[in-house]
Amino acid sequence: MSVLDRGKLRLCAVGASVVALVAGAMTGLTGPARAAAPTLATTPYGNLSKALAQSIYFYDAEKSGPARSLKRQPLEWRGDSEPTDSKIPLANDAKDGLGTKATNLPAALIEKYRSVLDPDGDGALDLSGGMHDAGDHVKFGLPQAYAASTLAWGLYEFKDAYAKTGTAEHLLDELHWFNDYFLRSIFRDSSGKVVAFNYMVGRGGVDHTFWGPPELQDGAKYPRPATFAYPAGSGWPAAPASDQAAQTAAALTIMSQVVKESDPAYSAKCLDNAKALYAFATANRGLGNGDGFYPSASDADDLSWAAVWLYAATGTESYLTDITAKDSKGEHTGYLKAIITNSQSTWQNIWVHSWDSVWGGVFAKLAPLSKGVVPDADNEEYWYYFRWNCEYWTGGAVKHTTSASDTNYLSTTPAGFSVVATWGSARYNAAAQLQALVYRKYEAKDPKGPTGLGEKLSRWALSQTNYIMGDNPLHRSYIVGFTAAPGDHHAQHPHHRAAHGSTTNDMNVPATHRHTLWGALVGGPDATDAHKDITTDYVLNEVAVDYNAGLTSALAGLYQYFGASQDVVTWTPPAEPVETPFTVKAQMEQESKERTQVTLQIANFATHPPRLVDTLSARYYFDISELIAKGQGIEDVKVVTYYDQSSVNGTGITAKISGPVAVDAAKGIYYVTVSWEGVAFFGTLDYHFGLVAAQDSTWTANWDAGNDYSRSGLGTSFTVTERIPVYENGTLVYGKEQPVTPTPSPSGSQSPSPTGPTPTGPTPTDKVCTATYEVSEEWESGYQANITVKNSGTSGIRGWKIGWTLANGEKVTQSWGGTLTASGSAITIASLAWNGSLGAGATVKIGLMGGKGAAAAAVPALTCTAS
Repeated sequence: MSVLDRGKLRLCAVGASVVALVAGAMTGLTGPARAAAPTLATTPYGNLSKALAQSIYFYDAEKSGPARSLKRQPLEWRGDSEPTDSKIPLANDAKDGLGTKATNLPAALIEKYRSVLDPDGDGALDLSGGMHDAGDHVKFGLPQAYAASTLAWGLYEFKDAYAKTGTAEHLLDELHWFNDYFLRSIFRDSSGKVVAFNYMVGRGGVDHTFWGPPELQDGAKYPRPATFAYPAGSGWPAAPASDQAAQTAAALTIMSQVVKESDPAYSAKCLDNAKALYAFATANRGLGNGDGFYPSASDADDLSWAAVWLYAATGTESYLTDITAKDSKGEHTGYLKAIITNSQSTWQNIWVHSWDSVWGGVFAKLAPLSKGVVPDADNEEYWYYFRWNCEYWTGGAVKHTTSASDTNYLSTTPAGFSVVATWGSARYNAAAQLQALVYRKYEAKDPKGPTGLGEKLSRWALSQTNYIMGDNPLHRSYIVGFTAAPGDHHAQHPHHRAAHGSTTNDMNVPATHRHTLWGALVGGPDATDAHKDITTDYVLNEVAVDYNAGLTSALAGLYQYFGASQDVVTWTPPAEPVETPFTVKAQMEQESKERTQVTLQIANFATHPPRLVDTLSARYYFDISELIAKGQGIEDVKVVTYYDQSSVNGTGITAKISGPVAVDAAKGIYYVTVSWEGVAFFGTLDYHFGLVAAQDSTWTANWDAGNDYSRSGLGTSFTVTERIPVYENGTLVYGKEQPVTPTPSPSGSQSPSPTGPTPTGPTPTDKVCTATYEVSEEWESGYQANITVKNSGTSGIRGWKIGWTLANGEKVTQSWGGTLTASGSAITIASLAWNGSLGAGATVKIGLMGGKGAAAAAVPALTCTAS
């Protein structure tokens, strides 16, 4: 993302020549030629219910905060992130109006309202939750509030489509995640007035220097200050952000309406805060700080967007008057004055409903809501603005109703895709589709709308979604993970850190994304139908919360009008391949008859989800039988550390080596343990150590590493090895421990039992295992479970197998950490090569995902057999 991000221009023009000029400039056309108007479609190119379901999952990828801990994160590769957002210091460290690590709140305001800002007295603000903006991790105000309001708008208008496709519950979870964050960001005094409103967490210039999963972004290195709007007080001037506050008020208001029946208490809370926030915005006019990435052009559209929805929610006409008021001469004095400057104005909307210009949405609601409330002439004018903008976007496929001579239409690509700006062309197009579909819903109220106009506009919208789905010259779906026809492909390299999964802060490494960013709408084509599916292209291949908002809502509308003949596809993200999160490499540094020097390279590449780990350790096994043969012992072996990469991390917490520990002292088999306990890391860490043997009594060196278990297979370059086992919190997670056959007693005989003959059957040293089953996450049609296998005996085991019988209606669709076998309702999972060996008392965890019916996932009785 750059300062030029997202086509941040508000396009309002006076007269045909200006309209054509501006539209041509924005689409990058070099001449007056216009492509043929798109054909109005009647048949969906792909399954609309599947595309709708996938598009919602994009917002799970954007969740900031403790979504996984709260069991509201269905994507296995996303975990909790930005923990510092829940404890932002309540202090002022502002520079140029924005905080650096804390906030921009004046110290005097903090002191006056400390009990409001910090009711628990911990000196910190909890501003957790909300959504990352795009491929970055800043929580910007305008695009986030726009996305929340537009998603809720789609649910409000096309509720039946969400119900029929089974996607309503999922979308409501995303909307709660947005709005819970908004509610945490509003601070009100005892009278109910807003005294502070947070609208941004993080700084773009700081955040954008990091390229990696949000779970791994260090809050100390990349601080995330909070930016507030607040009124003037005794000793401090106001810091207004009426644009940001109004957009958020709109989002809260629409949320209050979509949950009005299902959750009346939450609905009332959202509406109450929306009213207070709108009052705060109107009393403190002025634009907020977009940190150079989202500079707002005006607050009039945002205030209108909030006011029209507050009128819809309350019926209070003063909200409508705030928008439509005129003086005695008929000149606008309300918010519409910002665009309709006088009665001779020829303003036309050649833009679309978007994060910085919501006039398209305003007129889509104002036209049907104001009928019978404002003079008919004014209502007709609002319908004209709404209708004309929809027709304009069709590129001439649907002619202007009011004048046959009006030939002002948006230019399209050669293949008929309407492009108003090449930076994120598809997100603008999808929002225009939403407007067209809303027009169809309310067209009966349009006093000048011809019969069938809404149907034509919706067919245009379908043609554009068909293009987005892959019906285009590239046969490329611009929805990540979605394809509709054989031979098509989808964008695979969106500009998105978490999905890319770099561990080197490099957009080009790895070459292929580690994860599929299901349902994300990428930027889209340019004016020539060209597109670059590369990670570094944030113009054509970025994704963002505002991009998907129009798409998701439009897909719901399209399903409402064109989806009846299609099968409903219930879709959830497929499980990713089982990963090996922890491994170790090693290389020999020096060998002689006196010593072995080896470097271990411990690796943490856990991606389900990515996480810093501080409980890893590794064992290096060695054999001193050659020393024993010469009369020496373990006391003649010294362990020396030569280099510890963790010692340069500046935390003072370093790796530690311990041992030797005897495995079989009689045979001379020992191991040392290198522990990274307390060293939180992701990626790799090197540890170079030596095993140095003293000379014997004849001053002869007898060390020979050739018989060492962990030495086998190593060379002078790093080699992956399973002979250096890795443990997480004491549990074997990778590699194989050295197998040892117990040394028999010297006589080779067995001592008699004091009570008679030796009993048959199991003894305390026999191989025994147990398994416990826990449902870790559950949703409407499926569940995820964890199984812990424990060596319950007193000797080591080399393998294990667990089994159980499925409850009615359940199935196992994926497992990791073991080999799954299913025979009817009988399920078995057997150990893999790397996790079958368990010492006495050791455990290993495996997992699975499954499908179920309406009943809760059962917890079965497990059997466990050790070998």
